[in-house]
Amino acid sequence: MSLHVEESAVIVGSIDSVWELIRPLDFKFLPNVESVESSGASDKKEADNAVGGLRIVQYKDNIKQTYKVLELSDIHHTITYDLIESSPSVSFSSAVYTISLKRITESNSTFICWTTDFSNDAGQAEVQDSKFKKLEAFKLLRSFLSSIQAVRFRRQLSEPTRYPTPSTDKKSSSTMEEGDVDSRPSLD
Repeated sequence: MSLHVEESAVIVGSIDSVWELIRPLDFKFLPNVESVESSGASDKKEADNAVGGLRIVQYKDNIKQTYKVLELSDIHHTITYDLIESSPSVSFSSAVYTISLKRITESNSTFICWTTDFSNDAGQAEVQDSKFKKLEAFKLLRSFLSSIQAVRFRRQLSEPTRYPTPSTDKKSSSTMEEGDVDSRPSLD
């Protein structure tokens, strides 16, 4: 019998913005990830978008793990991947992970569910570690997404406001007659 770990959370952010971070399976929102290399296809773009593509994740604590993408659905916002190699080795023979997202329409937020199915040789220590790492990843994902949204908002604030230019067939304010309506935006 396999061991199943499932954790979920609500992330403030549209499903598209959360999927943009989850889909590449590069874990860029996790500060302990040093680098991720995509392989398993003829070119990087194909490897990033293909079932069967590999992600070689180098962690800052000198752990290197290779994951194989088993399922990738942009329609259902789901990615499933398998741990196929680890250095140093892990104490269990297999682990299959699934991250799935659901749109929360009321608040334009995202429900995220992250599961792991371990082989039956995994112990309680691995199960608990998986649980706590998922909960920590949700916090880090929220923080990362919040910082991206803040940068985008500041960028919008720094851009000059663009008003439509009046067309030549409109009367200028100096030639407007009584009863004419000025359709230009007010700066009051």
